[in-house]
Amino acid sequence: MSTLVNSKSTHDPVEDRQASEPHEQPPRRRGLLRGASGWMLAAPSLFLLATLFLGAMVMLFENSFHVVRFGQPDQTGSIGTWAEFLTSGYRWGGVLETLRIASLSTVIAVAVGVPTAYGLHKIKSVPWRYVGLFIVFAPLMTSVVARTYGWSLLLDDHGLLNSMLTSVGLPALQLLYARPSVVIALVHIFLPFIVFPVMSSLGQLDGAVADAAGDLGASRITTFRRVTLPLIAPGIIGGAQIVFAMSMSSFATPSLLGGGRVAVLATMVYSDVNNVQWPMASVTSFVLLVLALVVLGLFTAAQKKFSFGGQLGVTGLGDTKGLRIGMKVWLTAIYIFVLSPLFIIVVSSFSSASYGAWPIPGWSMKWYQNLMTQDGLAEATYASLYIAVWSTAIVMVVGTMASLAFHRYSSKVMNGAQVFSLAPMVVPKVTIGLGAFLLLNTVGAFQGITGVILMHVIIMLPFVVIVLTAALARTDATLDEAARDLGANPWMAFRASTLFAIKPSLIAATIFAFIISFDEVDMTVFLLRPGQETLPVWMFVYMQKYQDPTLAALATILISLSLVLAAVAALFLFKGTRKPARP
Repeated sequence: MSTLVNSKSTHDPVEDRQASEPHEQPPRRRGLLRGASGWMLAAPSLFLLATLFLGAMVMLFENSFHVVRFGQPDQTGSIGTWAEFLTSGYRWGGVLETLRIASLSTVIAVAVGVPTAYGLHKIKSVPWRYVGLFIVFAPLMTSVVARTYGWSLLLDDHGLLNSMLTSVGLPALQLLYARPSVVIALVHIFLPFIVFPVMSSLGQLDGAVADAAGDLGASRITTFRRVTLPLIAPGIIGGAQIVFAMSMSSFATPSLLGGGRVAVLATMVYSDVNNVQWPMASVTSFVLLVLALVVLGLFTAAQKKFSFGGQLGVTGLGDTKGLRIGMKVWLTAIYIFVLSPLFIIVVSSFSSASYGAWPIPGWSMKWYQNLMTQDGLAEATYASLYIAVWSTAIVMVVGTMASLAFHRYSSKVMNGAQVFSLAPMVVPKVTIGLGAFLLLNTVGAFQGITGVILMHVIIMLPFVVIVLTAALARTDATLDEAARDLGANPWMAFRASTLFAIKPSLIAATIFAFIISFDEVDMTVFLLRPGQETLPVWMFVYMQKYQDPTLAALATILISLSLVLAAVAALFLFKGTRKPARP
């Protein structure tokens, strides 16, 4: 009987099938291993975010419940500082001024950015469209202190703008060291954040909808207001959200162009730190953070209200000769607006005058010679390069690993981790800087240059993840699997297929990360030890003390280098997004 059973079982077709398919179980193990590999890839970036970024926010919140009074010991667990903030007319004035400047900057940026995006979108020549985009995006690629210095030269009582007004018999305007100068400079800096999302929305419009509205008797204005505007509203709201949040948390521009007369929350934080009022600085920073999150929530809700799923077709909006001429005139004016601060910096650097008087009395190279004799400049330049190189190297490694994890190992928890990795992008840098200072000072580790490098990694990580996850979305993961099936180890498979495919985006992300780190001032100013300076901080301090064109000479050099790097990054990014030609 036993023999019969064994004989029967030996030829059982079910067992034969199971014996012939021994590979069914290993895939489940491989799936578990793949999930574990995903978290291993994401672990370095998540660890840095949890310990440094989240730790800084916790430390900031905890320190806001301290009370420091002259001649008395530090009190903890008290709401005294919060009560002082909430009952201070000066602090509430700072809140209102912050919201006022952010609102004005956003409204003007939208009013200027939407027609600019439309005009760039209507340029039929692709090369000229890219030239226009490069000009509009130029402010993002130049030093924030350099841009601010350019506007101080333009808007000064004896600057180019007032010289032009008085030359035609018009009265001079008092713009510098007042709210208008801050708003104008912020619009100049953040205009690209309106143009880019609106252009993306315009690229998805179906021109047939506008044509149908015209056939029904609607005018162009009515068609734009009732058809086009609602369809591009998500792009407008998304851009406005970024402009409002970044304008609200801007520090260097209000500090330098406001001249102490424009008191916003970010400049109050800096003043509190200089006065060793850590608890009040913490409360002010936390209020700024709460305002940013509330605004983010309101804009997100508005964006969802106007969002539309799927593609909206290929654009084919109506066009007329008058509209084309009007758009050319408008774009020319925008190009002048964008490039004028950069132009005046370059011209002033060769001026023989000791300040930016217009017209310049003569030409000279003395400010470049004076630049070479400045104390601390070489050390600050070396510190900036050292920080930028190390922070870029670290963020590219951990950012690439995290991007791979977010792209290939999708789950609800992993998606949440990806959102967490983008959090530093929406938190004001002043808030991050103060929180990081309190954290690093408390634990007594990573102070000075090392702390700056690590915190630069934190603020650069979201941009690297965004660029690389977008690049990875255009790759085919099966190529890696095919290489591994042919005997390649995971690293060899990744290097041979995926790494080669995303190389242009990797190079672009590296250049952009380097520029972000090299130009950072809002956060860095809180983290450096006494006697330490990076180049942007050196420029910030110099501009507060002196007004001669030595800074223009340095800014000219930095602008030239930044634009060259930006052009190279744009070329690599364009190469990475271009579809390969069909055989």
